[in-house]
Amino acid sequence: MSNAESSPSAAARNPRSVELRVAALLENLAVVRTVIGALATFEDLDLDAVADLKLAVDEACTRLIRSASNDAALLLVVDPRDHELVVKVSTVSTSSASDVLTPGSFSWHVLTSLTDDVQMFNDGADIDAPVVGIALTTRRVSPAR
Repeated sequence: MSNAESSPSAAARNPRSVELRVAALLENLAVVRTVIGALATFEDLDLDAVADLKLAVDEACTRLIRSASNDAALLLVVDPRDHELVVKVSTVSTSSASDVLTPGSFSWHVLTSLTDDVQMFNDGADIDAPVVGIALTTRRVSPAR
């Protein structure tokens, strides 16, 4: 299984960050949804924010899985911060970041409606196996920690 390598900023992550790596298969979406729901609840997001984040992560993962190379892994990193929760999902892809999620597309509208910020990222360090990802940010109503 090809791995979506950790980004160079991995050392700068919050010590409370959680990382989950699964095969980039649609069958694993239920596991990802369950984990993101539990972590968002643990981070004291309200029920509506938890539901929105689960839907957004599901959509982001689906887009990435559909563009993943054979035997790729899907990497989910949940990074809790004082005023927000950042979720980064990435995989080794056969497509560029702009092909995975096009601004103005249905998926783009879903993600921007359900979260406070959506960013695409591309790690072109390995030309043969580029890592493509989507970062989603949900801001807290009030700081929980």
